[in-house]
This record gives sequence, structure tokens and C-alpha cells, in this order.
Amino acid sequence: MPDRQLLLKAATTSGYVGQLVERNLRAVGLPAFLLPTLTHIRDCEPVSPGEISAVAGVPMTTLRDNVQRLVDRKLVRRTPNPTDGRSYLLRLTPRGRTVAEAAGGSLLDTYLALERHLPRPLATYERALDELNRSLELVLDEAALPSIRRG
Repeated sequence: MPDRQLLLKAATTSGYVGQLVERNLRAVGLPAFLLPTLTHIRDCEPVSPGEISAVAGVPMTTLRDNVQRLVDRKLVRRTPNPTDGRSYLLRLTPRGRTVAEAAGGSLLDTYLALERHLPRPLATYERALDELNRSLELVLDEAALPSIRRG
């Protein structure tokens, strides 16, 4: 049987990224696990939680908890969704925008240091990660199918 290491290596990469982000965000006062949600809201606002869940690959229960944490910190606000009365839209508050900008600034040096050490252009890695993430999404989708359809 071949020694498959992709999932292990991806987990290792995730750990390194987490350490770097955590270190950089300490000064900003934002827990690293909230940065992706804050960033997705910034980049897509106004945006529904369902859209963020789909883009970020985060389960809705986890997303709802993180949105509440951002609301409690006064970084994000909920507004009614004009096209779906059962849902709401998310927007950054002025404070949220300031924190998002500070987080981006604090991560810039890490990005630049990483790019100096990459043997190939950054875009090569970004494309590979996009492909990997899309493939992982497909595997998750397949796993959700009933076993009868897979067999």
C-alpha cells in the first residue's frame, strides 16, 4: 500500500499557518480562529451566513457561534435580509473594519517573509491549494451521498 501523506502534510501546514496567524494577531486582540470569518464578511458584505458557510467551508453551527462572537465584540452587525425574511446579512462595523485592517497589516510581514522563502511563485501555491480545497469539497459531498449510490 502506498504511503499517502497529503492529509498529514496539509494538517502540518494548517498548524504552521495557525501559529503564525496567532502570533501576529495577538497584538490586534483578535483570536486567530475569528479572522477567516471576519475577512470573508469584509470581502463579501453584505453577505448571508449561508454564503459565508459555502465560501469558507465552515459548518453553519460553527459559523453561527463565530458570528455571535464577532457581534459580541462589536466587529460585525446583523441586518435584515430583504430577499429572505428568515435570514440576515452580515456587515462589518467601523470597529470591525479597523480591526480587519490592523490584522491585515500585522500579517503583511509574515506574507513577505514567506514569499522570500518560497522556491516557486506564490500563485503556484495558491492555485494548488485552490485545487486541493475544491477536491476536498468534492470528497465531502460524495461522503454525504447515501451508501446505496456509492456502491
